[in-house]
Amino acid sequence: MSTKGAICLVSILLAASAAAGDSQVDRISGMVIGCVGCNEFNVLFIRDPLFTYTAYPLPPDLPDEEKRKLDRVYYPRTRESLVDRYDLIVFDDARIQHFSTRQIHDLDYAFREGGMASIIAPVIMWSYVIQPTILNDVVPISEKGDVRFGAYWVTFRRERDPVFLPFLELGIERVAGSQKSEIVAKQGATIWADLRSVNTPWLVSWRPGGGNAGMQWVLAHRFDDWWLEKNNPYAVDVATNLILYSLDRPLIADIHARREARHLFASFQMQKSLVLSMMEWADAFGANTLALSDRLADLDDGMDDAVGSYLEQDYEPAITFLESISPAVKEISRDVVRLKDEALFWVYVIEWFAVSGTGTVCAFVLWSLMLKRKAYRAVTTTRFTG
Repeated sequence: MSTKGAICLVSILLAASAAAGDSQVDRISGMVIGCVGCNEFNVLFIRDPLFTYTAYPLPPDLPDEEKRKLDRVYYPRTRESLVDRYDLIVFDDARIQHFSTRQIHDLDYAFREGGMASIIAPVIMWSYVIQPTILNDVVPISEKGDVRFGAYWVTFRRERDPVFLPFLELGIERVAGSQKSEIVAKQGATIWADLRSVNTPWLVSWRPGGGNAGMQWVLAHRFDDWWLEKNNPYAVDVATNLILYSLDRPLIADIHARREARHLFASFQMQKSLVLSMMEWADAFGANTLALSDRLADLDDGMDDAVGSYLEQDYEPAITFLESISPAVKEISRDVVRLKDEALFWVYVIEWFAVSGTGTVCAFVLWSLMLKRKAYRAVTTTRFTG
C-alpha cells in the first residue's frame, strides 16, 4: 500500500471513530435536593445506567448557617458549573430559603437560558422559597393549597403526548397515593393528569420564557406512596419517560425489556459491590485476592458495550450479556466466600494457639507459685516468753 493510500485509510478510520463517538448517547446528569432518602428519582438515578447524579440531603429543620455549610459541599459554586454539570434538578420540598440572591438568579438562568429541567414537589417550599422569589415566574402554577392526607387516584389526559399513556394499560391509574394538594395551573401550562376525586390538576408542566428554556414540572404533593415502587411497579419507568420527554430524548421503546435490563444491571452492581467488600475484608487478613480481582475485571470487558446498547435502547444485547456473566459472578462469589472462610480459619487457629499458649503459661505459673511451692520455706513461729 502506498503512503498516500495509508494516509487515506487512517483518515477514514479516524472519521469513523469520531462519528461513532458522536452518535453515542450521552448520560443524563441530575441532582436530587431535599428529601433524598424517600425520593423515587433518587432510586432511578442509582439503578439506571442512563443517569449520573448528585444527592443533596437537605434536612428541613436545619439552621440556615448549617445549610450554607452543606452548600459548600454539594451545590455548584458558579452558574457555569451548575448549567454544565446538570441536565435537571429534582426538588423534594427543598427548603432553600437560605440561598443567596445570586444562587436564586443562577437557578432562574439555568431554567430559562440553560435548558435545565426541574421537577418540583413544592409542599412547604412553595411559600418559603418559590412565591417570595423570581422562581415564582418560572413554575407553571399560580396557587397551591395545603397538603391533605388521604387516598387519591390519578386520571391521565389521553389527548397529551404519549409520555404516560403506555403505562395506562399497565394499571398506573389504579395506584393510590396518600397526600394531595390543590394547585392552579397558569395560563399556557400543560395539565397532564388530574386528581380523580376533586378533578384538580395533579401534574403540570411548561417551558417558561427564555432563550433556551427547560421543561418545568410541578406535582400537587410530594413524592408520596404513588411514587414508591412497592406500590407502583412502574414508578421508575414513569419517571424515566418524564425526564426523556423533558430533554427531547426518545421515549422508552420497550418498557418490559428496559425493566429487565435495568434489574440485571442493578443485580450485577450489587453482587459486584458485595464481592469487592468481601475481597477487601479477606485481603486485610492476608488472603491473596489477586486472581479473583483479575476474574472480576474480566467481566467488565463487555460491560461498556452492554451499557452502550442500553443507552441506545437496544436492550437485547445488554440482557444477553448480563445473563451470560451471571454464572461467572455467582462462581466468583462462592470463591470469595471460600477464600474468606480460609482466612478466618487461620485467624481462628492463630487465636486458638495464642489463647491456649497464654492459658498454659498462666496455669504453669499458678501451679508453681501456689501449689508446688518449692521455692518457699516454711515459716516458723516464735513465742515471746517473759
